Amino acid sequence: MKKKTIIGLIGEQASGKGAAANIIIKKYGGTRLTISNVLRRTLDNLYVDSTRSNLIKLAIILKKTFQNDILINAILREAEKIESDLIIVDGIRMPGDIEPFIKEYDGSFHLIYVTAEPDIRYERSRKRAEKVGEATATYEEFLAKEQAETEKYIAKVGQKANFKIINNGSDKELEAAILEVMAKI
Repeated sequence: MKKKTIIGLIGEQASGKGAAANIIIKKYGGTRLTISNVLRRTLDNLYVDSTRSNLIKLAIILKKTFQNDILINAILREAEKIESDLIIVDGIRMPGDIEPFIKEYDGSFHLIYVTAEPDIRYERSRKRAEKVGEATATYEEFLAKEQAETEKYIAKVGQKANFKIINNGSDKELEAAILEVMAKI
């Protein structure tokens, strides 16, 4: 059986992780798994809004109540069930998040850090309004969310990435950067 290739995406809110995943899937196929979808499904089952604040609260509660790698283990189990040889994991963010992938997929796990300037990410966040409250958040509120327990280690963990993409430009520039990285994988 061929070992799966796992592309881990890490980046601050609205840095372009989702766009990067879409580019990879469009060009190479594969399946995208997101940690936030694991959390969203739980909130949906409880009839609670999937706001960024609620997603963060749930992640913290689950990690403190069970174990730090509970969400990563959920993603690893989902990846096992998927027939695709290429899995894109969107939403790695904590110091302990990458070790389980390295252990499980040694040599076939690649971490890409997608980042952008805060003002650019703020505008993207408002335009996409992916989560409840994003369209109306002030710049100060946007920045404050990055100090949450689930967000504050992203840059530090991103330093461990195999590849770093600074996504301050156009969609075409992001696509070119992604294709350049994928050519090395």
